[in-house]
Amino acid sequence: MSTTGCGDVRHRILYGTLKPKSNHEYQRESAVEFRTVWANVERIRFTEEGGKPGLGASWRANAVATIEGKDYEVIIGPHALAVLHTDPPPKTPTLPPTASPVVLTVTYSDGSTEVID
Repeated sequence: MSTTGCGDVRHRILYGTLKPKSNHEYQRESAVEFRTVWANVERIRFTEEGGKPGLGASWRANAVATIEGKDYEVIIGPHALAVLHTDPPPKTPTLPPTASPVVLTVTYSDGSTEVID
């Protein structure tokens, strides 16, 4: 076993002591993280599985986010947020304490859906 951090992680993945996350898990985390910035997001539909585009890059996936009835093409990940080809969506970073959170419907790249309150 290697003494470097990368070698140790590779060894743990190969021998089962570290399980990499599935695309579904990354997509869910990404949707929840997106919601922390855009609390008014109503729907997120992932248009691809996602992945790491290069060495050292964080995981991300293309998606369509519906905010206040308008669709925005986005690239999102647990640690990455970007808006593509459109003006940025209107932000509501925090809801008033008396407001109910916007219900978020997530459609994963495999076609399954989940409602997050």
